[in-house]
Amino acid sequence: MNITERKIKYLEAGKSRQIVWDNGGFGIQVAPDGEKSFVLEYRFNEMTKMITLGIYPEMSLETAKQQAVKAFEMIIQGVDPEEKGLPAPGESQAKPSTSQKQTLDQIREKATQQLGKLKEKASETLAELKTSETFGKIKEKASETLAELKTSETLGKIRGKAAAKLGEIRERIEKKVKQAGRKPSPEEVVKQAEKKVIPIKREAEPSAPEKDDKPLALKAQFGRILDRSELKTLWSGLANSDMPPAHQLSVKLLMVTAQRYEEVEPSRWVDFDMVSKWWTLPGNITRNGKKHRVPLTNMALDLLRKIKELSGMSGVLFPVPDSVTPTDPKTLASDLQKAQLRFGLNPFTIEDLQNSLVCQMIDNGIEERILYPLLNQDPPEGLPDSDKKITDRDLRSALEKLEKQLPKSY
Repeated sequence: MNITERKIKYLEAGKSRQIVWDNGGFGIQVAPDGEKSFVLEYRFNEMTKMITLGIYPEMSLETAKQQAVKAFEMIIQGVDPEEKGLPAPGESQAKPSTSQKQTLDQIREKATQQLGKLKEKASETLAELKTSETFGKIKEKASETLAELKTSETLGKIRGKAAAKLGEIRERIEKKVKQAGRKPSPEEVVKQAEKKVIPIKREAEPSAPEKDDKPLALKAQFGRILDRSELKTLWSGLANSDMPPAHQLSVKLLMVTAQRYEEVEPSRWVDFDMVSKWWTLPGNITRNGKKHRVPLTNMALDLLRKIKELSGMSGVLFPVPDSVTPTDPKTLASDLQKAQLRFGLNPFTIEDLQNSLVCQMIDNGIEERILYPLLNQDPPEGLPDSDKKITDRDLRSALEKLEKQLPKSY
């Protein structure tokens, strides 16, 4: 719309502010109270802005257009008229300058031409940069550096280490797969047992039936032996198993004392001396019917305190719920068997666990002559150094060394 004095005079106010636009962002704004003002809308630094040029009729239409021209000249020069402010309009009788006679369309055309020239110049500069000798040298240097990096000795060492590590991982995986996929042969079992089992001389014929009081260590050749890492995994995994808390603590007490599970489950609190740190097993619960003393390590004492919290006023360590009778040892063995899937270990029995603890103490350098009284077994004839006296300190030291192989968490 081409704004004229006549059109401005007859513009009426509305309920809201309204603007009637001319060309090039120039317009007249009518407020709800009827006030009329000249405005200019423009873009600067990628932002749309609008300034007020003057109030009508104090400022004439011709003067407002002259102010708009000045504003566009400032914009072309990189100056924001909103921040800098427009120069005061000249007297109406003064002869207008050449720039004032230019129309808004001419100013816009001039600005567009200058912008086009700048873009063209920028494109030429970019093209020169891409084809310049300097750019070529930089590109050549970068290619040489990349080639050196690929063939460098350092990169070769890194690749070599990575390949070696990958080979180790592959061997471990293959070994695990083989172990999980087959059972050990009888020869392997015997060979493993020869390394772990306490050599006890047997006078009975090979075909003779086994006795109930057969030494615990001999059973190792009929089961599997858990190594140190497996024992740690079992200990840590008990807390995440489905076993009752009392049975979890029972297994741990078995592991720190190396005693039979048939003797741990029916134990009574009266048999434990927490001050002198000794556990006295009466003959009515031991396998050979003999009274037996077991030293209590610090870890065993901590476990007993936790067991006491569960058993309350009961006279036995592991009572049947709502009863004063001890839990059946077979229940513990069964629960451990069911919970093994959560441990991520190959199947084992509770007897295997007991035998593994014996083997662990042998690996720790505990003499065989010390293990027999610790396990409540009679030493065989001809056992080396069997005539040497075994002290309480020897027995306690054996269990303390076993304790160090287990995690500290309860």
